Amino acid sequence: MKIIDKNGKLFGKINIMDIIIILLVIVIGFAVYSKYKKDSETVVSSTKKDIYIVAEAYSQAPEITESIVEGETLVAQNKYQSGNIDYVEITDDDYVTTTKDGKLIATKDTSRKRIEVGIKCKANINGPYIDSGGQEIKVGLPYWIKTSNGQIKGVVKEIRLEQ
Repeated sequence: MKIIDKNGKLFGKINIMDIIIILLVIVIGFAVYSKYKKDSETVVSSTKKDIYIVAEAYSQAPEITESIVEGETLVAQNKYQSGNIDYVEITDDDYVTTTKDGKLIATKDTSRKRIEVGIKCKANINGPYIDSGGQEIKVGLPYWIKTSNGQIKGVVKEIRLEQ
């Protein structure tokens, strides 16, 4: 009995092309698995810690700022989060205008409001990355202040780790 017969079959039963295709699929599968498996050296541990965020939003309609109320629970990803509004400060928005003689002056706009909100919440801290309710928390980044009554897009002004 020959190892490969005249039809190209191994031991008269298995086609050599079938064996090559099966080996190729196994090699490709192993390569994909190796590329996407998690390397244990790059995993950073995550810890939940209490943080305090101060966020601020400018030029808001008065009705919208009134929807954010002290004591309300934060909402994100269609569920309540482990955080609440600690304080809310609403003031008239600032703007610059000119006088009749062309001088610039700072004044208050009573039709637009500035809102500053203090938020106590829990955050995932992974090395330099801080995340709460699916939002990255860094000073200067946009931050959605969301409760069950309203939401305002503001900016993170301050972050403190609670001890």
